[in-house]
Formats: sequence, C-alpha cells, structure tokens
Amino acid sequence: MTIAQALFAATKQLARAHVENPQLEAEILLAHLLGKERIWFHLHPEFLLEDPVNEQYVALVARRAMHEPTAYILKQREFRSLPFRVTRDTLIPRPETELIVEMALALVKQERWRRPCILDLGTGCGILAITLAHEIPEAVLVATDRSFPALIVAQQNAERHGVKSRVGLVQADWINPFKSCETGISPREKGMTVANRGFHLVVSNPPYVANKDKRLLAKEILKYEPEGSLFSKKDGLEDIEKLIKTVPQVLRKEAWFICEIGWNQGKQAIQITRDTGMYKCAKIRKDLSGKDRVLMAKRN
Repeated sequence: MTIAQALFAATKQLARAHVENPQLEAEILLAHLLGKERIWFHLHPEFLLEDPVNEQYVALVARRAMHEPTAYILKQREFRSLPFRVTRDTLIPRPETELIVEMALALVKQERWRRPCILDLGTGCGILAITLAHEIPEAVLVATDRSFPALIVAQQNAERHGVKSRVGLVQADWINPFKSCETGISPREKGMTVANRGFHLVVSNPPYVANKDKRLLAKEILKYEPEGSLFSKKDGLEDIEKLIKTVPQVLRKEAWFICEIGWNQGKQAIQITRDTGMYKCAKIRKDLSGKDRVLMAKRN
C-alpha cells in the first residue's frame, strides 16, 4: 500500500468515528511511525509501506478511532516547545496552562527574586515545575503529586530536560509533605529544607471540573484521562478552596500563589481568597478566549 492510499483509508476511518481533523490526525500518526515530517508524505505519495509498517499504522489508527488521545498513543505532548512524556496516569498538557508559566516568569522579574524557591502542587507529568526550571536556571523547585506513577513520569521528564538536580519530587496530597514525613522519589530533605524557609511562589493546576459537567467533556477526556486530576466536588471548587486556605502556610511574606481555575470560577475564587484574610490582593487572569483561567494572589 502506498502512503497516499494508507492516509486516505486512515482519514476515512477517523472521519467515520467523528474524530476532529481526521486528515491531520492520520498524518500525525504516520509521521510518528515513520519518523518523517508530514510534508514528506506530500512529496512522496507513491512511497510503498512495508506490510509490518502498514499493520502498525492500522493498529494506531484503530486506537485513535476509539477516541484514545493522540498524546497517549504517541506517549508525548509538547508544552512551550518542550516535549513531555505523558501516560494515562497524567493529564495531557494544554496550551491554556502556559498562562501560569507566563505569569510566573513575569513575577520573578517583577519581584527580582535572585534564587526563587517554587512549589508546584499536583505536578502530574511535571510540565510546570520542569518548564520553570528550564526557563529560570537559578530557580529551585519542589513538585508534589499524590500519584506515584505520575511522579515517575515527571522524573523521566526532568531527566530528559536536564533539570533533575533542581526539581525535588515528593509524593503527597497538596502541602501535606511539609507537615508530615511522606517519602518522595527524590530525597525528602531537599523539599523540606526549602519549605522550612518558605516559598517565593506556589503554582498549581488542580482538579476543577464539576461532576455535573462530565457530559460536556469530549470522549477523549472523559474516557481516558485520570478522573482524579479532572473532577472536584463543590461545583469544582473543593480543591481550589483547599489550596487557597492552606498554601499561605508554606509561602513567605508577600509571596505569590498562582492557580488554574475553571472558565466560570473567577468570582468564587476571588471571594474565597478574600474571606481567608491571608492575602493582600487577588485577581483573575483571562485566557485568549476571554474566559477565567488563572487566579493569582499575594500573601499578606
């Protein structure tokens, strides 16, 4: 079978399965399999695929037709131009989360922190901690997650991008490791030593989807991504509220907390922040579509 024939058949199958952008998806899968750029297919449409390769391609397309996300099939997703390994133990990175990185970089510059200590709560595959370590060479980071398999993936990504020595990984639920003695992949002492001095910045992308909104999610998300990283009680605000109330315990004075929120949670998040009495200011940053996306608050 030629490349043109294989792509035609794959595109048709994905279209029947109601996969968005079926031709693009078909090309991405084949590009991954052959190790070629997609433009190469258009220059060599008559190139013959050997039977073993064609069988592998058919298998990949079948998985995508079942709405398995391409990122999980390829075991990789790019975030701020860096490739990250992802598995079904971790959420798939999304462009909206880049806003947290942008705001963090702006704060580091604004506050003139020479060697910022940053905590990433619920790190997943590590995109926030590792990206910040990559873009702020003088920063020291600690990243926590309740999922040990997710931390394994984060460790692999930290090694891949050469920041393993500056990112301490700790298995724990939110800020609990700094009040108890849970064990992490990296030596616990690194995280505890930094925490004892307090962090300049805490970032997090917690679960914030309300259970009632499950029906609104795409099949790719609902069927394959980890529920514990998606859904939160109290209309999606339970984890956000918990973080807002407890994060000041590990922040230095006048340090910052940045948290991703749901598209309609800005007013509630601001109110919760004000009610704590532990922050001197709080504001919402909207994404490019004009929807609530990130809460940022400064500790008293």
